[in-house]
Amino acid sequence: MTQVHVAGCGARPRVRLRGGLLSPRLLRSPAGTARVALVATGATLLGGDRVSLDLRVGDGATLELVDVAGTVAYDGRGAPAHWDVSVAVGAGSTLVWHGEPLVVAEGARVERTMHVQVEQAGRLLLRDRVALGRTGERPGEIDCRTRMTLAGQPALVEDLTLDAESCLLPGMLAGARVVDTVTALGWRPAQTVPAGATAPGATALGPNTPGATAPGPAGPACFSLAATGAYARELVGQAHRSRLSGIWDAWRGELRAAGD
Repeated sequence: MTQVHVAGCGARPRVRLRGGLLSPRLLRSPAGTARVALVATGATLLGGDRVSLDLRVGDGATLELVDVAGTVAYDGRGAPAHWDVSVAVGAGSTLVWHGEPLVVAEGARVERTMHVQVEQAGRLLLRDRVALGRTGERPGEIDCRTRMTLAGQPALVEDLTLDAESCLLPGMLAGARVVDTVTALGWRPAQTVPAGATAPGATALGPNTPGATAPGPAGPACFSLAATGAYARELVGQAHRSRLSGIWDAWRGELRAAGD
């Protein structure tokens, strides 16, 4: 199991690292923040692999997690690979994680779970990308189960099964191969539509209005959660065509400003 535990809210937080199939490396960090990179220790994910990641951000601490590169799940010849993430964000603490794509190659089967607990006054900003297949090959299969709570109450529950069939279904991916998602929890971003992406008649969500706005049939969709938070998603054919980088930059800027 890979562990990243951060405690303390002073100029130098205390950091405890433990490596597994992913090796955490402490990076040069600004005062009051721990920056940690995740580096694969070998070819990952292969059939039968189980990556377990345990993240703990103590009360008042700040952790910025960096993926050095994307991850490819390879053909496991019938054996599934597992990717399990457990996150605990303490009271008054912050976790920022800009995840790189998880690419599910042809023949791969991945079961991914993500359990996130954010305590009162804690804040989370997460980017999560799943790509089905590499260029020129059919998609692999992935089951994603996501559970997020805020102050002990359910905030986001999603079960998502993606494979070659779902790529073609109009009610699912409709030809897209990449699912790009940005989630803010414990705070509500002011900007919920990427700059320049708003279609005629579409408006950003109000600060206290659960619901959604879609800037266009092929553009990002942004949701204001019933809990304090927001959720943006775009379905695209190639990861570099996603417009959620604008949402990420805007929300990251808001989070930085709030912490100053």
